[in-house]
Amino acid sequence: MNNRQLKFRAWDTVAKQFTYPDKGYQGHYVLDLNGRFQNLQNGSGGDEYVVQQWTGLKDKDGKEIYEGDRVRFGYTEKEDFFGEVIWLEDRASFGVRYENITETFEDLGFSQKYFEVVGNIFQLPCNPDHNGECLVCDNWLSDCPFNKNEQE
Repeated sequence: MNNRQLKFRAWDTVAKQFTYPDKGYQGHYVLDLNGRFQNLQNGSGGDEYVVQQWTGLKDKDGKEIYEGDRVRFGYTEKEDFFGEVIWLEDRASFGVRYENITETFEDLGFSQKYFEVVGNIFQLPCNPDHNGECLVCDNWLSDCPFNKNEQE
């Protein structure tokens, strides 16, 4: 039997920030029979929140990896890939979508050594330097894999 801890975070679309019930949020999330979290209140009973689940994994820096996170990963130290952490319904597993490919963490040979959370779907990680080159993925912003995914 798997005793993995279930943890969630919620993106507040009004305040533009995450709430974590175990990190200062007053209270806890209550899931109703329809699969909605009822005690996330910000006006209309929670419609302003997007709830995401923790994968049960941490990246190379010990940061928890949640659904919706943007990650940098590589099979070797020589090549980096960038992708979005998603729930794969057909495989009942979390995985990463990158370059039109979707793989589970197991398929990718998950190793904390090679995964790094660099942002999330609500906050693009790419920050340009003074020349317009992304400080996260080392590409020009026009070639940034995260910005390309957002434009598609």
